[in-house]
Amino acid sequence: MRESFNWSQLDRDNLYTMLYTAGRDVVGKKLPVNALQKHISSYIKSNLPVRVVRIKNNKKQKPNTVYMGGAYYSDLDRQQRSRFIEIVLSYHPDTKAIRITDYRWTRLCTLFADTILHEVIHMRQYRSRNFKDIPGYESTAYYHKQRITQQYYGNRDEMGAFSFNIACDMIDRFGNNTQEIKKYLNSMRAKRHKHSSWYEFLSAFDWDLDHAKVRQMQQKIFKQLEYAAIGRPFKTTTHLTY
Repeated sequence: MRESFNWSQLDRDNLYTMLYTAGRDVVGKKLPVNALQKHISSYIKSNLPVRVVRIKNNKKQKPNTVYMGGAYYSDLDRQQRSRFIEIVLSYHPDTKAIRITDYRWTRLCTLFADTILHEVIHMRQYRSRNFKDIPGYESTAYYHKQRITQQYYGNRDEMGAFSFNIACDMIDRFGNNTQEIKKYLNSMRAKRHKHSSWYEFLSAFDWDLDHAKVRQMQQKIFKQLEYAAIGRPFKTTTHLTY
């Protein structure tokens, strides 16, 4: 039986601080990938009931950098397993050691916070409907690769999670200036920010601001702004404890 954990206590600030503290042994030091992986992994697992894995053959990634992603496994959660959220750290296969600057470390800590909350949103979605799957989005794009990408970003669950992530990014950029946020979301300015979730979403739908899914996502983002302002995608503890 897994130990109790209250996911509702997590917010963007305390998750950021949680990993940032580990930077004192990382920032500015050239560390072998194995040592860096072990340090980050052990620190995360000492604070959260998640598992951390490593992918070392990501050739699409820039050398000498570390990328972070995540996953939620509803089947493990349904089975009452302890570690059903996964954090993935990946590296270019040619990278043997990495020196992380303070700037890159702060970016990684922000990504960590956003990734955990993204997966917690998925956890709540599945628990709220007793772990039932929902119908996916059927893309009509001509090319297979684009259909797959659109079906991922157009999925209702993913839109729910990414809308919070994007809303957080909007708050980071513009504070509570909703007029500037609206202008940004209705422009091509996201093309300057290739590593943002809004860039990826718009790219999936050919930068078509009139696409039904893009319009739907814009509405979801605005609804999430009040949650993004407090760094927490929920107001109650429903489905967030066990």
